[in-house]
Amino acid sequence: MMARLLSSAFLSVLLLVGTNSFASNPELDDLMTPDELAAEIGITEPTDLSPQVEPFSPAQILDTYGVDVYSEFPVVIVVSKGSQTATVYHNGSQVNSFLVSTGREKYERAKSGRWYTTTTPTGWFAPQSYVRRHWSGTWDALMEYAIFFNGGVALHATTPDHYKDLGHRASGGCVRMTKTNAIWFWDLSLSEKTANVPYFTRGGQILRNSDGSIKRHNASGTLVIVTSY
Repeated sequence: MMARLLSSAFLSVLLLVGTNSFASNPELDDLMTPDELAAEIGITEPTDLSPQVEPFSPAQILDTYGVDVYSEFPVVIVVSKGSQTATVYHNGSQVNSFLVSTGREKYERAKSGRWYTTTTPTGWFAPQSYVRRHWSGTWDALMEYAIFFNGGVALHATTPDHYKDLGHRASGGCVRMTKTNAIWFWDLSLSEKTANVPYFTRGGQILRNSDGSIKRHNASGTLVIVTSY
């Protein structure tokens, strides 16, 4: 009898813990993984979820290499996973800062049924694709003002029902923002779509030619920096 009572009590505790954990850890609401999204849209670049790198900050680049990143790239957006904010610079000056939601940083299942790590990769990135409006016929869902920078990972507008989550990790990997901020950044980025900018690595190193000059090319004028801090 005592054994049965202890067993029942232990089961009750497990159920209570499980219920509380579920209540504080809602189900992921993203419909698909970044790779599934990329395939649906037609983006061929794979999503790079390789081990996270902590990129050089613009201040470190200036101190170490004497290169002012904010002047070299017309548009710079710095996404901080630590503070869940995005800070935007245009032609060397800070012009905006707002709350975002990045990945939940868990191994979990999208509504498509596929398991993956819901991380927002850190590093330096250039926009790969601009998708103004994507309607998923498979999932009957809308994504707007999406700027893809790492395979199926994008900066994009979220829906009003998710505005309450901004400032917290809540996405499947993308960087969510209000529609107002997404439109504003979309327009700014497209206004500087091409510029003579430095080559860089994901870790934030600026590449140089054999004579020591900065190695440049005509590419997107927008630099996306994602940091863990």
